Amino acid sequence: MPQKRRRRRRRPLQEGLSRRRLDEDGASLSESLVDWDSSSLDEDGASDDLVMSSTEPRYHQIITSRLAQLQLPDSADISDLDGCSNLPSSEILEALTPKSFHDDDLRAALLEYQCQNLLSEIRGPDFMGLDTEDSGESEPDDLTRDEKFTRAREVLVARMPDIDTYTRLDQEQTNKVYFKHALYRIRAALLLKGKPVDELDDAALERKYPAELIVEKDCFCHYVTDGYFGWDFDSDLLGHKKYLTDYQRLVLLNGDGGDEYTDWKKYRAFYSTPEADRDYLQYWEMIGKKIKWLKKYVLPHESSYEWDKVHSKAGIQAVRIAAEFPHMTMELAAVGFNEYILNTRTYVMSVKDLDGIFYDIWRLHVGNQGFSDALRQVYGERLSPAQNRNMEYGLKFGHSRMDILFRQCTEGLTKDVPKSRARELIAQEIRWRYGFAGTYEQYARKKLKIAELLGLIPRDKMV
Repeated sequence: MPQKRRRRRRRPLQEGLSRRRLDEDGASLSESLVDWDSSSLDEDGASDDLVMSSTEPRYHQIITSRLAQLQLPDSADISDLDGCSNLPSSEILEALTPKSFHDDDLRAALLEYQCQNLLSEIRGPDFMGLDTEDSGESEPDDLTRDEKFTRAREVLVARMPDIDTYTRLDQEQTNKVYFKHALYRIRAALLLKGKPVDELDDAALERKYPAELIVEKDCFCHYVTDGYFGWDFDSDLLGHKKYLTDYQRLVLLNGDGGDEYTDWKKYRAFYSTPEADRDYLQYWEMIGKKIKWLKKYVLPHESSYEWDKVHSKAGIQAVRIAAEFPHMTMELAAVGFNEYILNTRTYVMSVKDLDGIFYDIWRLHVGNQGFSDALRQVYGERLSPAQNRNMEYGLKFGHSRMDILFRQCTEGLTKDVPKSRARELIAQEIRWRYGFAGTYEQYARKKLKIAELLGLIPRDKMV
């Protein structure tokens, strides 16, 4: 169906209806977040400028300013905003919006806001870094392709789903699917406007937004094309295949550059069920614990006979683990195992020890020591084979990726923040920047959360 971009009238909030602040866990705090200036309304009633309250954290101001541009359908009246005095929770915001929504400016504002909260709290000295060397399972004894492995492999191969992707929907069925998908988008828009999940009634939405309106407004696809949603129902690949569920039709977008996920074309064609994706996440967590011993072999021996041997041992272990989950298949087991190795290699090459190095540089930097001087001192004191080359490059040429990443991970972090908590916040930003993004684990986890929020799957079945 044609998708035309239309200008939509913006509605100022009803008098007396205020937005309230979003804390780290999504809880709301009283006080108005946005002041609407009627003089800034254009001839259509649209407000292009928001007058922010100077007392509000910059993090909240940025979120509110961006979400204010997400317009409800023209037929919506102010009752759509009943109960919308809160900004959406962090969980909803991260699930329904694309990763590009959280740019450097918003991340810096978030870090600044978290620092403000930390200074008013009493926290213990413990922190969770990126990794702990002494956790996880030890390396098992030699594993061979024995009867247990053969049986587990046969079980996984036999579970390959037989999905009819050839029978197509007729026109009436297509219209019904199109209508449902439009309602899901409206539901998402209301959630981002602050509507509580429990107050969204599907029957009420259908009455308020009948099929005739959906057709007239072109499915409200502008929510996707305007960059507010990080997901869509892919009509080209999935939308018209009759026997697929809405969950199977749901596809995460691949970011502005088309490289957010390692193998996006494969992921979007998995036709995976919620049960299979939940099992996959448990499988991923299990191999992360039981095959963690592989880390010490990833780089030094990756081209050697020894690496081939330990890789085979770990692969056998992964197959046996996968067979324990009833909805796992050989394809998903192989994807998880290969991406775990990729993640581990990325960690060892780029991330290992980085939170500690950045913490040490930050500790010196907040004492008015320049980045280069602080880096030189840390390089001389800290033995880090994983990061030595990066530090040497930064010292030799300056303006390196390490310099840029350090500034991104510490912007807004003040010397008043307890040092143990500062390292935790730095580690948080490193996880975000590298994030081990691109794996099917991230794809499946986000897809399940979106499906839960939209009502595609029951909330009580989420892991």
